Amino acid sequence: MPETVSICLVLKECWRVWLFPISLAQLTMNKKHLIIIHGRASKPSHSEKERLVLKSLLHGLNRVDTSAAKAIKTRKIKYDFVYYGDINNRLLLAAMSEKDPRRHEFTGKDARHNNQKCQPAGSYDADLEDLLSQESFTKKAYQRFLEEHPDKRGLDDVAAAVSWFANLVALSDNIVKRATPDMGAYLMSRRVGSRIRTRLQAPLRQSLIAGNDVCLVAHSMGCIVSYDVLWKFSQMSEYRDVRRSGNRVSKWLTLGNPLGEPGIRKNLYDANEAEDGEYPRHIIKDWVNIAAKDDFVCHDAHIRDDFKPMLKRGYLESITDIHRGIYTFWKGQQGTNPHKLYGYLDHPKVAKQVASWIHS
Repeated sequence: MPETVSICLVLKECWRVWLFPISLAQLTMNKKHLIIIHGRASKPSHSEKERLVLKSLLHGLNRVDTSAAKAIKTRKIKYDFVYYGDINNRLLLAAMSEKDPRRHEFTGKDARHNNQKCQPAGSYDADLEDLLSQESFTKKAYQRFLEEHPDKRGLDDVAAAVSWFANLVALSDNIVKRATPDMGAYLMSRRVGSRIRTRLQAPLRQSLIAGNDVCLVAHSMGCIVSYDVLWKFSQMSEYRDVRRSGNRVSKWLTLGNPLGEPGIRKNLYDANEAEDGEYPRHIIKDWVNIAAKDDFVCHDAHIRDDFKPMLKRGYLESITDIHRGIYTFWKGQQGTNPHKLYGYLDHPKVAKQVASWIHS
């Protein structure tokens, strides 16, 4: 009797395969998948950061295309938020003395990461509502905004490291470590870098192998993480499965991107590779780079020039820089901050890039 049951099960499985010779990956082919990865600095909890990012994204999309916003809100478009803020927070706290007043930022607990200290929930709500109430994105509106609010754009710790003179002297390792402990650890510690990259590698790898149409939105340090992950996918033997899929990231949208900095580029994953190992290859279709006016982290907004060899060698189809007329309107307790992710996501030109991918 058991043998009869086993034979029936085998025949049933053969019949299923004959009738439906399509794998699960094939069934999900061409599903739209939006992935967003944040940048450096202290963060609220995973859930809180995810809520704020999604709220900004949807509000920006509703400015230009309500159907695109609805597609994400109703999960017609698959959406993933990649968070490594718990690692940022731990590194930043470890670099502070016990008397450092900045420790007062970390009064919250992140339930998804062992109740680790983080910024408290609700810290950004009032400022986000002010941002979302902005109606005009013109130069005149931006000038008025700067007149009305404290302008501390040059006092951010990132600005101390990624500043205008970095193009002349490049970033020293010591400057990066002192000014940006979290980004410094990512660039210079294999262990820390691996932990952060894993957060993006897992969902992106699975999605590309499944044949999904992927839009990857990266902000600030997240651009560096994305670059390194895309390089690994296209060059390292353990990611042959990604390459065999023949799939690429359809649109890589970088916001507030520091990859133009010589001091950053010298610490990328491919920095010491020979010519045949340089750059992510055949893993990105179109790269769109958006830089806001006065964003101190991406003052070199001409990414196309910096990565022109990728185009010449046919590694991707296009690199587009958008920086004229991009004005963002975030202000917080420290004053204005044109680099803030929420300000980018709510901007109509950023939203149009996401919407165009959704409808493509």
